[in-house]
Amino acid sequence: MKKNDLLTRKNLIIGASIVIAALLVSGFFLLRRPARVSMDRYAPSDSLAFVEIDSLTDLVDGLTHTKAWRELGPVLGLSSQLSQVGFVTDLIGRSGLGPDEAVVAGRAQFAIAVTGIDSNAGETSEGAYLHIKPRFALIVETHSSTETAARLVRDRTLIVARRIFGDSVTEESGDYRGSAMVTFQSSEPGRQLLAASWGSVILIANHVDAIKSCLDAVAGRAPSLASDSTLKNARGEVGSDPSIFGYLTASGIRKLVELSPLLFARTSSEAETSNSISDLIEHLSNQAIDGTCYSASFEAGGVTEKYFTSLRPVVGEAISEPLKPVPGASFESLGFVPRDVESLTLLNVERAGELPERVFKRLSPALDIVAGVALREFVINLRKEYGLSSSDSIGDALGSEIAIVSFGDESPRGMLFAVNDAEKIKPFVARYVNRRGGAAATEQHDGIEIMTSSGDEGRAAALIDSVLVLATRDQIVRVLEARAQQNGADTDERLREIIAKRSPNASIISYRPRAEAAGRFLLGISKLMRLTDGSPELLERDSARSAIDKLPAANSYTEFRDTGVFVESHSAVGNFGILGSWMTD
Repeated sequence: MKKNDLLTRKNLIIGASIVIAALLVSGFFLLRRPARVSMDRYAPSDSLAFVEIDSLTDLVDGLTHTKAWRELGPVLGLSSQLSQVGFVTDLIGRSGLGPDEAVVAGRAQFAIAVTGIDSNAGETSEGAYLHIKPRFALIVETHSSTETAARLVRDRTLIVARRIFGDSVTEESGDYRGSAMVTFQSSEPGRQLLAASWGSVILIANHVDAIKSCLDAVAGRAPSLASDSTLKNARGEVGSDPSIFGYLTASGIRKLVELSPLLFARTSSEAETSNSISDLIEHLSNQAIDGTCYSASFEAGGVTEKYFTSLRPVVGEAISEPLKPVPGASFESLGFVPRDVESLTLLNVERAGELPERVFKRLSPALDIVAGVALREFVINLRKEYGLSSSDSIGDALGSEIAIVSFGDESPRGMLFAVNDAEKIKPFVARYVNRRGGAAATEQHDGIEIMTSSGDEGRAAALIDSVLVLATRDQIVRVLEARAQQNGADTDERLREIIAKRSPNASIISYRPRAEAAGRFLLGISKLMRLTDGSPELLERDSARSAIDKLPAANSYTEFRDTGVFVESHSAVGNFGILGSWMTD
């Protein structure tokens, strides 16, 4: 081979390498996702709640790659090709090649700021009701030009308004401090949609105050959530770069507390207990809670969610000590819990029988006198519920483990307590059953005495070996059957694995065997896409039942730290399951 030929080949290789390197570098910069911004700087500092999604494409991609989507999607007609939507949309967003709407969808960041809550409470012959309407704004950082954002507001929001309100919607143009604002009014009083833009940011709201306060924050005319110290300090507790992040502010918690008396009244038959709970929550929220952070991420074919409620240091330290878990818990009561229950919560703390008193003793010095009285009243009423007077002590009679069971029969939850001293606990059991007075009926079932209240509460109790069961009579029978057949929750391999994997600092373990929420969510999507009519009967088909049975069970762990309360949950679709009921109604 001639020397000139060698030089030519060498030059070609060098030239080709340079071209390829240039193409790779150019492709990297051309297809690089726009730099993410802190969306909390677009939300007003006095927001009640804030939710952000950094990438809609990542969210869609995560959902369509969950085990729930893979197993149940084909049963409900959801095409596997939908899993490519996230990739294609992301590619359009990165390259900028396509309609403005598609490019924005692929590269935008989204946030929702709840700036207020309108509520209307009352009572009818059917009971109390509570209507809640949040004031909120959808904030979209388009990562596009000012002209593109303004054009999308001008040309596309009418289409959105008509889809929500119908063709009878009216449109009115206006201006707020230099921002063009469009208002769409429904024929129904009080229903409206407002849209505006500022720079590359688009805002859509359901109330004029919401959009104005967000515009002020976006433009830098008013403080934003970015200056919230609790948000800064607590955000890292729920992980970095989640698919969804949420924050409930201290003012948001206080607003919810204002609504809590009616909420408790609707769910509790004990007025005195519900009132004491409401009073307690009100005072504790004002003096103890600084805010709550939330995150959701896609992991191991499911959804991992984390919650962190930030507590003021003196409060966090006061409750973390009495709520420390006892090492080496055996959870013996699981052998009495039927495997087919709807949900199960396990509490493991030292001297569980006197937990309310120990919490009160540690926490009350950290509160003012009014909150201390509210906490004391709550403890007193709670003890009364279980037949205990102020002088009674059962701390050494009960062990460290409590199981709270939802049997799925629309009856009150049952409770199972580990017992150290059965003889000492018997008098209190009788008082619990006869709290409303009258004589208790007793019966023998498999050699175990069941005491049942003669009142209409359905209270019943039974001492079974070293376990005290407080439940209804029928629930106790189910417990005895699980014990006799040796088919309790302790034989559930999934639950045993969850318990084994718990953090050594976890005091509470929650478990829900069946992934029904995942079924409702996928059913809602199939209805939204007009692939099915959303009928619940579709989930009762053998193919759907088989798919649901393959999904991971929902579980969570709760830790009480000096700085706050941390909860980590794992499930098939997480809180997306809540959307299923809304989409199929």
